[in-house]
Amino acid sequence: MTRTARLLGLALAAIAAAGCQTAVLNGLSEQDTNHAIAALQRHGITASKEPDNPEARTWKVLVPSRDTPKAWTILQQYRLPAQPGRRFQDVFGKNKLVVAPIEEKALFLEALQGEIGHTLESVSGIVSARVHFALPETDLAGQTRGEAKASVMLEYHPDASSQSPLRPDEVQRLVASAVSDLKPDNVSVIMKPVELVESQQSVNWVAFGPIIVAEQSLAPMKLLTVGVVLVFVVLGASLYWNGRVMNDLRFQLQAAQRQARAIQKTPKPAA
Repeated sequence: MTRTARLLGLALAAIAAAGCQTAVLNGLSEQDTNHAIAALQRHGITASKEPDNPEARTWKVLVPSRDTPKAWTILQQYRLPAQPGRRFQDVFGKNKLVVAPIEEKALFLEALQGEIGHTLESVSGIVSARVHFALPETDLAGQTRGEAKASVMLEYHPDASSQSPLRPDEVQRLVASAVSDLKPDNVSVIMKPVELVESQQSVNWVAFGPIIVAEQSLAPMKLLTVGVVLVFVVLGASLYWNGRVMNDLRFQLQAAQRQARAIQKTPKPAA
């Protein structure tokens, strides 16, 4: 393999590597996919989506291969994709025959916890919400023993002033309103801020021929393009020169063959 061919191979490999993408998430709803893409682009990663399973209407998130480790870190810190608890349609939408009342009560409690958690997570800035209820038991006489209690664990992104999207008393009132006889003071709320990676500067996109690239990648892309063009020019010139040399050699060979045949045909002088 000649040096020119090796250079051409390296250039083509560089182009292929630049366009290689890796799926970091799959099997997502379109809403969850858009949330993940927004979080990644907020940190300077060029993310895109493609259909994952057209029948199930799920999507996958793609990022440049070089950004895969950073993308995973960002998604983990944003708790994406979200893993909500089971809601009423998940618990009671399976046509399951509930036999034991205690099982029915446990399923209802699980579904209620999932619904309240989903409501809290719908607030902008709330990353995840976990709700747990402890309802009082009823004795044989029909009297309840103790009081209803609840605990809430919230993870959130602080705003510009380092404040949470919801105040603890707002969470207490929301949760208490979902259960009868649950007092706001009996709702324990833990607020945990989520540490995020340091944001990068916003990405400015510019046109480079038929493609759109990040502004900071424009100069390397131009250099790469010029290098590839030069490689093709050198390769073309080399092929042209080799063709001319081969033609000259062929003409010289044909001339030598004609001269040899002429010498063989020359009659010998009589003795």
